[in-house]
Amino acid sequence: MELIQYWRLVVQNRILITCSVILGLFAAVVITFTTTPMYQSQAELFVSTPASALDISALATGSSFSQQRVKSYAQIINSPLTLNPVIEKLQLDITPAALAKQITASAPLDTVLIALTVTDSNPNRAAAIANAVADQFGATVGNLELHGQGVDSPVKVSTVQYGVVPSAPSSPKKTINFALGLLLGLGLGIGLASLRRILDNTIKNEDDLGGTPLLAAIGFDKDADEKPLLTQIGRYSARTEAYRTLRTNLQFLRPDDHPQVIVITSALPGEGKTTGAINLALSLTQAGAKTILVEADLRRPKVPIYLDVATNVAGLSELLSGQKKINKVALKKLLRQEEKSGLDILASGKVPPNPSELLGSTTFDQLIALLRKTYDYVIIDCPPLLPVIDAAVVTAKADGAILMIRAGVTKKPQFTGCRDAIQAVGSTILGVILNMIPESHLEYEYGYRYGYPRYYGNSYRPYGVKELAESRYAPRAEDLARINRDDAFEHVKGKRFKEELMKDAKSRA
Repeated sequence: MELIQYWRLVVQNRILITCSVILGLFAAVVITFTTTPMYQSQAELFVSTPASALDISALATGSSFSQQRVKSYAQIINSPLTLNPVIEKLQLDITPAALAKQITASAPLDTVLIALTVTDSNPNRAAAIANAVADQFGATVGNLELHGQGVDSPVKVSTVQYGVVPSAPSSPKKTINFALGLLLGLGLGIGLASLRRILDNTIKNEDDLGGTPLLAAIGFDKDADEKPLLTQIGRYSARTEAYRTLRTNLQFLRPDDHPQVIVITSALPGEGKTTGAINLALSLTQAGAKTILVEADLRRPKVPIYLDVATNVAGLSELLSGQKKINKVALKKLLRQEEKSGLDILASGKVPPNPSELLGSTTFDQLIALLRKTYDYVIIDCPPLLPVIDAAVVTAKADGAILMIRAGVTKKPQFTGCRDAIQAVGSTILGVILNMIPESHLEYEYGYRYGYPRYYGNSYRPYGVKELAESRYAPRAEDLARINRDDAFEHVKGKRFKEELMKDAKSRA
């Protein structure tokens, strides 16, 4: 991964990593304060060869002889021969083997010194043991070295530095432990974040689409449940601008022959395909294109709910089952129109027992042919692809399909299954709409290109003639005033809202 990808990994998993760092620090604190403090006392011994022994021809010269002996002495200084007298002298309740684990010795290179270190939970006892071992080791060496009668030992061990009582414990080291806890927590957090990324097979950005065009990216809008349609929100809102982008991309997919009959579907329910189909149709209508919205979801129709159309009126199912030949007169009787935009709507009608058969009939082929001649765009809302076959049947008769993908929810195998199902019937995927991108992750987890402010259109100016841009795209003063009032009243409810609204009306009057 590149450096920016690591940075995005850290930012998008910042909560997980922060918790891991805190956990690591907490573990380090617990371990540090529950560990028994240990103290170290050090003594230093000097190994020399007496002058009387310098004439011994069987031994090396004095300096070399002492250096050779020092290496061996460092290994046997904690032997029972030395420690048993120490235990008796200090009256320690410990075995020589256990005491030997508390004693370490080292011999610096090219010296005749032995550094003796004793570790104990009691600082006074650590110093007493270090000094007792230093004193006793000289006698041990004297007993070990060979010497004749009346001849002293060729080696002498002297104590040059006695152990002192330590004032602070040598372990645990708080600073090092806390730093290690932080580093281990950070490593654990990044490891978990990487594992999460590897195991996460949901679609988040264009890189996960395998070459399928991304037509639009729509951020999550907390007001979408109450105001799902473009006609219910501002002209310069981010969601409106996203559908303008979708409309433009559709028009330029094939500039000479743009797709006319377009199926909107998804992998599973709950991904926003119905509102996406409605808003795309509304956006095309607002651009001046003659558009009709056909609800081909004959199993769970939702268009009447969003467009406030009666659900018990005749619609597509009655048209397909009651007519042997489709004509404009029969079609016109069943059309409804959205009041604000003038969008034509063909509702689903009553739920039939055989939706797949109706959508695959020749009567439906006749309807598609008639709509091609009558409208610039035919937007068809279909059921999800994976649970039922209806969408694949309709897509085979259309110019292509647009898949609505819910960011961070729809899995890659589900997307692949949809793509294969559409290609299996000889149709194509025109592109993908990435929907409901979490606002907090717009830039880092889902790619920088999807981050846009709340009112993107307020500062947006298309390239081109400045006067034309100002006249066509500049927000009107009343629109800006309305946006400001909406922001001011966003958290004002009930009786207070009415009072504020009346106050605002009086001030404007």
